[in-house]
Amino acid sequence: MKTNPLMKAVRIHEYGGQHTLRTEQITLPEITADEVLIEVVNTSVNPVDWKVREGWLADEDLHQLPLTLGWDIAGRISQVGENINNFKVGDKVYSFSDLTRDGAYAEFVAVDASAVSYKPKTISFAQAAAVPLTSLTAWQAIYEVSQLSAGDSVLIHGASGGVGSFAVQFAKQLGAKVTAVASAANHDYLRELGADNVVDYKTPDYLTTLATFDVVFDIVDNDVAGIYDKVNAKGKYIATLKEHDIPEQFTFEHARVMVMPNGEHLTKIGALIDNNEIQVPAISEMPFEQIAQAHALSETEHVRGKIVINI
Repeated sequence: MKTNPLMKAVRIHEYGGQHTLRTEQITLPEITADEVLIEVVNTSVNPVDWKVREGWLADEDLHQLPLTLGWDIAGRISQVGENINNFKVGDKVYSFSDLTRDGAYAEFVAVDASAVSYKPKTISFAQAAAVPLTSLTAWQAIYEVSQLSAGDSVLIHGASGGVGSFAVQFAKQLGAKVTAVASAANHDYLRELGADNVVDYKTPDYLTTLATFDVVFDIVDNDVAGIYDKVNAKGKYIATLKEHDIPEQFTFEHARVMVMPNGEHLTKIGALIDNNEIQVPAISEMPFEQIAQAHALSETEHVRGKIVINI
């Protein structure tokens, strides 16, 4: 009797704290005709990982337990589906995979080929693993949801994190005027990324010193009521993850950003990286065996750059 090969993976069998993360031997995933199997070199830890672990999406019935977390991927193609002709075994790739499926806290992961792109040539696998989810969130918010234009003013709240640092750069690529909100320790970093103005959220009543903006991108969901006052009447307020009820007196447009896998977007982002037009976030690497500790660090919500896991 033939047995399927096994791989190591970190899974949860119930929702809860870091103790729910269990290292196990499980069967390699099988791929469909439209998928590729990626041998994972690196993945990264994002807030969505531990939020899903805690049960954040449990009521939406998107996941089936046990579940492998981690949806940022950098690695090599191990198998290709019969309908795939743009990738071959051995290709170096990166991807943000479907949040509703098993992720990349594992040696191998099956991914729809439409979500995959070639890894940028000028960065390492570890650096590449820090890019997909955060860059795609920023790309889709700035280019698609906000439809930001040259000359527009944008306030980016939570600008020094993974999503925010890409949002600053994409907004500057479009020719917008960027005001970035972060702690004072990150102001020089944000200026390096191109922010025109930087604001310390620890300053009392810091929002009252600012004029209104065409677009406000709120990544951290703090000071929501105060941020409402920063959107001009024709502007947009873009939140990630959370949906907010906007008081009737405000007439601006509001949108929730739920990042979607997209290989074509990653190809465009990769070209910007290889052309040295945008910077990738700083990374801190941790071993596979310390995923629980990586979650604990991410849960502080004060990580600059990204936590990358070496598989």
